[in-house]
Amino acid sequence: MNKIKRILISIGVIIIGVVVMLIVFENINKLYSNKIEITYENIVNAQNEYPVTVKYNSEDLDGILCSVDGSNYKKIEECTLNLTSGKHKIYIKKDDNILTKEFEIKREYLGTFSSTMDVLDTYYLAVGGKKSFNFTFDYPEGFDKEVYYKVEDAEVLKIEDNKMYGLKKGTTKVTATLKDGNSKTYNVMVTDLIVSPTMAKKTRLTCNRYTLEESILLDKILASRVEEAGVGTRAGVASAARFLSLEFPYAIRYFYENGRLENWGKKDHIDAEGRYYHVGLYLHESKFEDITSSTKSGPAIWGCPLMEYSEDRMGINGLDCSGFVTWAMLNGGFDSKDVGSGNEELIDGELYDYGTHNEITKEYMKKNTYKPGDYIASDGHAALIVGVDEKFVYVAEAYYADVKVSKFEKYNELQNLYSLTFITEMNEIYPNGDGNITLMWE
Repeated sequence: MNKIKRILISIGVIIIGVVVMLIVFENINKLYSNKIEITYENIVNAQNEYPVTVKYNSEDLDGILCSVDGSNYKKIEECTLNLTSGKHKIYIKKDDNILTKEFEIKREYLGTFSSTMDVLDTYYLAVGGKKSFNFTFDYPEGFDKEVYYKVEDAEVLKIEDNKMYGLKKGTTKVTATLKDGNSKTYNVMVTDLIVSPTMAKKTRLTCNRYTLEESILLDKILASRVEEAGVGTRAGVASAARFLSLEFPYAIRYFYENGRLENWGKKDHIDAEGRYYHVGLYLHESKFEDITSSTKSGPAIWGCPLMEYSEDRMGINGLDCSGFVTWAMLNGGFDSKDVGSGNEELIDGELYDYGTHNEITKEYMKKNTYKPGDYIASDGHAALIVGVDEKFVYVAEAYYADVKVSKFEKYNELQNLYSLTFITEMNEIYPNGDGNITLMWE
């Protein structure tokens, strides 16, 4: 009996020992959610991912693993992950024990940033052209303003040195992201309907060169240039002038007007012959719907034959000097009316009558108070300043043969021109001020 009792006691001791060992083993391998610590920095990499660090607060980390997907585990000591913003689940594992913990990475923007392109649905870029983002930042001092870029279609567009370059025709998206995750996405169309701004001599526009669809798209591009610069501003007017004289791939012929929309002086009421006081480009016969009055040989879009009555010859329709200036003003958002450039004593409201005339002298030019969008002219000729640098003034004008941009040395050459004798600074004329004015085009 005593022997049986001893055996039973021994078995009991063994069972108790096993139970104790199991309890100890279980406690050794047990994981606790309150020991999981997840932290991340408010900074992203080029892939828009945040650096996340996962720790397990225990003196014994042997055998503890972590994973973000429940399959690809790594040692807890090496658990540094790159994750996008949003909700995530972390898996902590030791042997067969697995814990999960959900957490969220929240975007926290430290400021704002902007580009003039923010107002556009689409930015239009020439094949071979370039465009600077020119971001402005409202961020704390010391914030790293490096921008990461992601291009949806790298065959259409590339980014270098904060500039985008058009590679081939197509559309794509560009996402610009700062290090706190703040981002902007731009739609970009690369097109061969425009060229990178050039002062080189261009082939003249021929009759019926563009389809209806192409004409509509070119109007959209022009409007977007003005919208980016600022409608009703000097920048908007300068952008319209720059577009037609620099970005449009063909030269618009000089054509002396057959008349104007209003009977200024002895001018006949004739619409869009040597002038085009309408929004958009005069490139397709669909625009005839807007024309109110024509001569017997009209209407005719730009580049098409039209009788030039003042010269008693068949010419090619285009723009005269004031026709170009008034077109640029109207498309830039400033209603100048369809007026001329001369000093007509009996007629008020001509371009000549805007603002104060500053005679072009060396002394005046050294003041450097003139800017793109200012009116530069003489009694009988009208033009617009579209660029200014240290040595030259760049003037967009319809003069002699074509609409073009001419470059004049500002301290010597310019004051000796009979065709340009004064500058009217349009600071108080344009209704919406300067806009996003730049001294030179891209």
